[in-house]
Amino acid sequence: MTAYKIHVIDVKNDLKNYIWLIEHTPSHEVVIIDPTEAQLVLDYCTQHQLKPSQIWLTHWHKDHIGGVPALLTARTIPVYGPRAELSKIPMLSVPLDQHSQVKFHDLEVEVIEVPGHTLGHIVYYVENLDAAFVGDTLFAMGCGRMFEGSYEQMFHSLQRLAALPPQTQVYCTHEYTLANAKFALSVEPDNVALQQRADHVEHLRYLDKITLPSSIEQELATNPFLRASSVEEFQRLRELKDHF
Repeated sequence: MTAYKIHVIDVKNDLKNYIWLIEHTPSHEVVIIDPTEAQLVLDYCTQHQLKPSQIWLTHWHKDHIGGVPALLTARTIPVYGPRAELSKIPMLSVPLDQHSQVKFHDLEVEVIEVPGHTLGHIVYYVENLDAAFVGDTLFAMGCGRMFEGSYEQMFHSLQRLAALPPQTQVYCTHEYTLANAKFALSVEPDNVALQQRADHVEHLRYLDKITLPSSIEQELATNPFLRASSVEEFQRLRELKDHF
């Protein structure tokens, strides 16, 4: 497998978004995932001598697609994203669903449909990088709110991600880890792995450092939403979190 490198851009906005980039190091071409703002991406690419090559979108929310129009003005590149949200993402040029295959150089990418946060939300799973770009479906010790889908859909979407190999690195799009840790501790106060992780996260945030990526293994040990054994239990937890 050719060398790849994953970069992160901290948007430093109120929603604490991150923009992830995958660099094919021999060519310096990059995939841009969920670009909140174009100028941040263009400046970062100039600074690091990177060439935008593809855009991957997980869902239609503005903080995930806001930078796309200006990026396309700067460079004509394909925009991949959920077929089910084509009407909400007019700049989409490669619509994707569960059976779609995406390629970036010699990387093969699996598309996983994860309705819940939005009805068309997708995840990009790159087995050769042990990486899943999960948008707003799974967070470190948390999960996305349900704006469009049902509790049942979201529960099954999370179970789909829980079934990925444990070493899979989880690249979500917001720095919500500390707040999620506090909620997780409120429902699992005796979980030792969770206590240790919460302490570590608090230290990282004190130093103003990123807490991501997580891993499926970590989430299975410390994320109450991934540990829920039924739709009913998941719904109870999600409703508690909504009012936490």
